Amino acid sequence: MAAANPISTAALGAELEEGDLARALERAVALGQGPSRPAPVPGRVAIGRRVALGLAVVVVATLAALLTFGGLLGGSGGARPEFAAAAIRVAEANPRLLVTAPGWEIVRADEFEPDSGELLFSDGRRRFEIHWYPARLYGVYLNDRADVSAPEPGTLLGRRTTTVEYSPEEFATMLPPQGSVFVETRGRLGSRGGYDEILHSLRPVDVETWLAAMPPSTVRPEARSKAVEEMLRGIPLPPGFSAAALQGEDSISDEGSLAVKVGNAVACGWVESWIAARASGDGVTARRAVEAVASSANWPIVRETRVPWFSNYRIVARQMREGRLDRGYSGYAVRADGRTFGFGPAWKLLLGCEGTYRREVDGLPRHPNPAG
Repeated sequence: MAAANPISTAALGAELEEGDLARALERAVALGQGPSRPAPVPGRVAIGRRVALGLAVVVVATLAALLTFGGLLGGSGGARPEFAAAAIRVAEANPRLLVTAPGWEIVRADEFEPDSGELLFSDGRRRFEIHWYPARLYGVYLNDRADVSAPEPGTLLGRRTTTVEYSPEEFATMLPPQGSVFVETRGRLGSRGGYDEILHSLRPVDVETWLAAMPPSTVRPEARSKAVEEMLRGIPLPPGFSAAALQGEDSISDEGSLAVKVGNAVACGWVESWIAARASGDGVTARRAVEAVASSANWPIVRETRVPWFSNYRIVARQMREGRLDRGYSGYAVRADGRTFGFGPAWKLLLGCEGTYRREVDGLPRHPNPAG
């Protein structure tokens, strides 16, 4: 996992606030997570170098990517009228770096909001990532990278850098904070020379150029409302469900990421409906909720996007059938100072629902906690 994740999940996880967990789950989309990160799948695994029991892999694979922030190295430029104002605001707040080597293009732009995002570039065979993280985590990342290999200093775009070697074919480079963010790149490009060639082809661009470089799978803010409406077609909706919040967000999203966000909102709504129905003795509504979540494999967005994250819905549907949601911890993280934190409840982490928590606990348990 240390090689698969951009940072030790234990180190980063212990820095999270409760509200951060929901944002982490929004990014858990298995659409080419990078050079060496495996696609998220359900389960419990060990995380980090100092953790014995683990978060669901879908959470582990994305905790390190949850707090990507924008706002670095971007120039200014006038965007064409066809770019809606919301998209322009996102672009103006983001670090508009592009790979300029021949044959390379953006293949995924994931949840670009004014304060977050990541880009995945490819030439058809190889991949290169750019991530943005909050400046407050720079020291955590820097210490983590020092465990990967001896840090090698360098320069990029006139700024000092630190590069580490994951293997003779894969490298990562960090730039120090500028303002509220810092940038890290990562790629498995066959050799250090191949990596450096793509790294040093990075150039800052203006708003118009940056927006025009987004892939066809990108959903811009002006198209978000219609996209959400289309994704909800053919899905049974829970009582009182409203798509207004999903449709109103000003963000540039990958279609897969948005599909997961839409599916999560529906699934979470059904589980909450199930909880309320059981509390009130409404057996009909409770059964309807179980059937709705259990039918998720047939939801159009699940069939069409085929994102592994959606298999989590079946896990929770099984818990609902058994009448017992897993409300315990889904994973643990240990800080360098020895403080240990648990993350939960497990069922909400599996669905990306709001209301997750991070609680300090008295050390790691010897065995994973059962559903409760």
